[in-house]
Amino acid sequence: MAIQYRLLQNKIKGSENYGKYYAHTVKQGTITLEQIEEMIESNCTAKASDVRLVLRELFDAVKFYMQHGYTVDLKEMGKLSISVKSVCVDNPKEFCSDKHITGFKCNYTPQGKRYQATGEDNGRHIHRSLLDGCEAVEAKYY
Repeated sequence: MAIQYRLLQNKIKGSENYGKYYAHTVKQGTITLEQIEEMIESNCTAKASDVRLVLRELFDAVKFYMQHGYTVDLKEMGKLSISVKSVCVDNPKEFCSDKHITGFKCNYTPQGKRYQATGEDNGRHIHRSLLDGCEAVEAKYY
């Protein structure tokens, strides 16, 4: 199955692309953890309850290490880390974490390998294995 898209018109006045059309992804729904457990169960000898146990432990371990400042590298899945959000101050001596740190953000970076492209576009690129085999088709409905 391919990623479906539909064309939408840019209606942001003042944008250099105002009035032009762009592709917008059409989501197919949400897959639950239980559905993933069932799929894994059907593809190997582990039971769904075993898969749930391992995924729960994975979540707890990832959360623990992320909250202790580590980047968690899950190989093909990518890397996860936490960063802080804060307001700017003019002088570092004025910075107070209670006052100026406004929240946290979870960062996800899919696994990728840098490569040097050839031909007309010889810039540096990143190959993301999560995108291997991905195709796009226009949705038949609007």
